[in-house]
Amino acid sequence: VNRQLLCAIQSGVGTECRLVAGQWRSVARWFKLSNDAADDKWYTTSATWQQEWFNRINDLMEHYQPDFLYSDGGLPFGEVGRTLVADFYNRNMAAHGGKLEAVYTCKSFNAGTGEFRAGSCVQDVERGVMPGINPLPWQTDTSVGDWFYNKHWKYQPIDWTVHLLVDIVSKNGNLLLNVVLRPDGTLDPEVETMLGQLHGWFAVNGEAIYGTRPWLVYGEGPLRVKGGAFKEDFNFSAKDIRFTTKGKTLYAIALGWPAENKFVIRALAKTGDAERNKIKPIELLGEKCELKFTQTADALTVELPVGKPGALTCALRITGSNLQPVTPPTTSSAILPDANGNLCLPAKAAGLHGRQL
Repeated sequence: VNRQLLCAIQSGVGTECRLVAGQWRSVARWFKLSNDAADDKWYTTSATWQQEWFNRINDLMEHYQPDFLYSDGGLPFGEVGRTLVADFYNRNMAAHGGKLEAVYTCKSFNAGTGEFRAGSCVQDVERGVMPGINPLPWQTDTSVGDWFYNKHWKYQPIDWTVHLLVDIVSKNGNLLLNVVLRPDGTLDPEVETMLGQLHGWFAVNGEAIYGTRPWLVYGEGPLRVKGGAFKEDFNFSAKDIRFTTKGKTLYAIALGWPAENKFVIRALAKTGDAERNKIKPIELLGEKCELKFTQTADALTVELPVGKPGALTCALRITGSNLQPVTPPTTSSAILPDANGNLCLPAKAAGLHGRQL
């Protein structure tokens, strides 16, 4: 971080809003001693360079009071790292009347890349997601392109960014998105376009993201993603639905515009309990009218307005009482041979099943 730049930003924010300052700090081979061939791991084993890391981060905390620290690996350097993070938390609590608002995030890796203790930090999953709802908040860090400017790297489309975000939030996660800059600090036209599209999407759908919490299930649909780092390219469709909640409101977000303008939610089917899943008004985010719907033992089916087949998502605001997900019965269809007697299962028709994927 450039000290003069950070000071200028903090001074320019003024009193009307608060700057949440963060710092990314890779503690890997940048601290490797050049004359020590044995010091070749992800984290240095040199006490000298571990102390150098401690001194630099401590200086950052003393002068700029960051709210967010990130390590590119697990918590580094044993007692050295634990001491620094404890000091980071204590400083933040002292500045906020005893309330902890700081976030330290690191990765859950194998031995030799630092340590990870659930609850002591926020788990970071690089370029990947969780397979389901995580009881503790977590984070994905990824990029719209390479981590740095690379003119040969193709940028991700806007639907990739939005669908990944919705999937993450439905599972109690947060998305840390790297926006790639040119060497002169400007943006490529493709990135500017993407950010404009993202702004437009949030203007309509932001209430289903900001300040929300997961529902009892994260979603439904044919695509089940495998959790873990470096697994982030998924072929989501409008049949894949994700849920978030805010107070008594349930949001259902289809990752595309549903076919035939019918939003089908199997998790909100009618049950034998008359007091369960009692649906009240349903609204489409971005529209002011209530939507017509039918509720059967198979699903809740909502009729959508016509004319939005190219939408990135379709988000419903659902109110009701005793909303609890219904587990749909597992069905499978037979694969029949074609006219030539061949059996074919296209990749787009395949699905993943089971808890150990």
